[in-house]
Amino acid sequence: MKKIGILGGMGPEASLEYYRLFITRAKEKEPEGRYPELIIYNLNFEDFCKPVSRGREEQVINLLRDKLVSLEKAGVDFALMASNTPHMYYDKLKKEVSIPLLSIVESTASVASEKGYDRLGLLGTKFTMTGDFYQKTFKKRGMEIVVPEKSKQEYIHEKIMNELVSGRILENTKKRLVEITGQMRKKEGIEATILGCTELPLILSEQETGFPVLDTTEIHVDAAYNMAAA
Repeated sequence: MKKIGILGGMGPEASLEYYRLFITRAKEKEPEGRYPELIIYNLNFEDFCKPVSRGREEQVINLLRDKLVSLEKAGVDFALMASNTPHMYYDKLKKEVSIPLLSIVESTASVASEKGYDRLGLLGTKFTMTGDFYQKTFKKRGMEIVVPEKSKQEYIHEKIMNELVSGRILENTKKRLVEITGQMRKKEGIEATILGCTELPLILSEQETGFPVLDTTEIHVDAAYNMAAA
């Protein structure tokens, strides 16, 4: 198998989930005990979060590029960023590293297209919900992205940054997130919800929402595992 590089720490709980899912996939697909080679570069969350929040794009791009280059020098065959938010800079970053960079957005769009969806809700950090990187990618495939209204975006972002990133799973938060997805389904006619933050699958699933969700963490891991095995 190809050697996989994971740029994580944005936040660390999602990075743990990536590793767990890679091992789970290996157990399912390789019963003789063959596991993929993984090299994880775990960023300090604050080093990423602070400049992103302050709009210091060049500083963030330089940080991500340098860490991806470190993975490249470590001998990985391709890399992935274990977070949705840094994909704001994906187009620039992929030009600055010589190894392939597997996009979580492209991977999710492929699955959504295969399932025949036309209109999807997107939950994530405020950077993901207000950015255009999901909208552009899905529009190319004839799909439309819908985001919650501003007050709900602020609520979701606050819960991600102050609870989920630290691994705090609260029942009241789960209940409110389910309400938001249900309202989007009723008012906006969405066919599925994209969990566009790799911490959101820690608190939400189809079992809670009662209708389809696209778990970007799981989708990304599956795409990477298949890429490594090819």
